[in-house]
Amino acid sequence: MKILIMKAAPYMILELSKCVEKNEGNIPDMKNCIHSYLQGLSDREKQRNIRSDVYGITFPSLRKLKLIIGRGRFLQLNSNGKLLLKSYSSGGFDKFKYQFGRILYEIDKRKCKVVPSLLEISKREKRDTVTYKQLVSTLTNKGVETCEKDERLRKWLPFLEYVDLIKKPEKTNLMVNLKLIKDYKLRKPTAPFKLFEETLFEEYKKSEVRDGIYVPIYKLVMKVCTTLIQEGYFFSTYDFEASFVALLNKYSSLERKKILLSQPGKREEEGIYIDNTYYYFISIYDIKEDAA
Repeated sequence: MKILIMKAAPYMILELSKCVEKNEGNIPDMKNCIHSYLQGLSDREKQRNIRSDVYGITFPSLRKLKLIIGRGRFLQLNSNGKLLLKSYSSGGFDKFKYQFGRILYEIDKRKCKVVPSLLEISKREKRDTVTYKQLVSTLTNKGVETCEKDERLRKWLPFLEYVDLIKKPEKTNLMVNLKLIKDYKLRKPTAPFKLFEETLFEEYKKSEVRDGIYVPIYKLVMKVCTTLIQEGYFFSTYDFEASFVALLNKYSSLERKKILLSQPGKREEEGIYIDNTYYYFISIYDIKEDAA
């Protein structure tokens, strides 16, 4: 396991996401918007390379942060990307930062292990601050390929700091924000479960070609989350996962509907983890009662 390598800086993500949303379906204008924004951050005498700005910095970073989906002219913000812009437009920067922090917290927990490592060290050492060296050692013990000079780690930490998940009271010390993490852990999906259930079944019916067909689950996630966001709920893909697990538990004991999940034949992007198993396809169908 390696820490995600980030090319963009955390403060760029909001404006880069705006460029994508504003120009969805028009890649030339999207590229120019991205290039213009990044050029404005640079020394005016230094000319940036548009291809590097777009394909070397922006798209890889937004994809690793799970904020975009698709390729070419089909590239667009996914539901998490739309959620961030919705939170910014409705509540300003503080709301955006809170929602961005939730996304980064989940990504870090699954892919980078920095926050869990900081929590572990802080609890073990019974102190608030953790040294950078201690962090590297614990990450290594968890199977993360890193070292004290690891650029991946050094570029990931500013993202966690940007959303207040961690603080750096001293140059070589780190402090984890226990209050914020507790809030993220205790936070439940904002959309009522019944509404989620109804929306999921409705969107699945729109997606299926015939009864019981398997469809890529990411398409369903995108449609359900986007619908709920449009209805005023700050509903991320991670809220979908939590609600979906509750849905699976509900229908495991009911006999009127069946929900089946299938793993991909090859490694496909945008799947979903349920109980540490990766699924890519979903099928939902009603169980017909036997005639008397």
